[in-house]
Amino acid sequence: MKKTMLAVSVIALAGLVSACSAATPTPAPTSTPAPTAEKQAATVSTSLDPCQLITSAEASKLAKASFGEGKESTTDGGGKFCTYGANTTNVFMVFVGQAPDVATAKKYQADFEALLQENLAQLTSEGFVPVDVPGLGDAATYGEASFTLPTGTLNGTVIGVRKGTIFFGFNDLVADAPAPTRAEMEAEAKVILGKLP
Repeated sequence: MKKTMLAVSVIALAGLVSACSAATPTPAPTSTPAPTAEKQAATVSTSLDPCQLITSAEASKLAKASFGEGKESTTDGGGKFCTYGANTTNVFMVFVGQAPDVATAKKYQADFEALLQENLAQLTSEGFVPVDVPGLGDAATYGEASFTLPTGTLNGTVIGVRKGTIFFGFNDLVADAPAPTRAEMEAEAKVILGKLP
C-alpha cells in the first residue's frame, strides 16, 4: 500500500487550518465533515475510546501543553474523536475508526489521503507531502506542515496508522510554537498499537 492516512482526523486538520487561515488567530476545531453515504457504510461502530488511546497526560506531554479532559465526539459513520485544547492555541485531536474488513479500511484511508492532499495543497505553498512510515502497524503515514498567517505561524504534525481493520490517527496544530516531531509522533503511535486488541 502506498500511503495511508488516519482518515477523518486529517480532514479535521485541514478544516482547522482552513478555519484559521480565513479569520481567526488561534486554532479552533470545526465540526466533523458529514461523510457521504459511501463513506458512512465504510465504517462500523467501535468501542475503542480515543480519549483512552491518548490520555490527557499523554497528549499534554507530546504537545508540550497542559490539557484538561478531552472532549469526545462520534462521526455519523461510527468513528470517534477526542479533542484536547479546543479553542486554544494548541489543539490536539485523536481519531479512531473501524472498517468492516481490511480492503475497505485501505480504500477508506486512501480516499481521505487524496482529499487531504487536495485540501492542504491549496493552503500552503510549501505543500503537504505525507510519507510512509515502514514497520508501524500494517501501514502508516506521517506528515507535517507550517502555515504563515497574518497573525503568526501555525505548525502541525499528523500521523495515521492502520492495524487490520482499525485505523487511528492523531494530530497537533499549534500557533507560534513547534509541533511534535516525527520521532515523538511515531513513539506515541507505538504506544497506541500496544493498547489495541
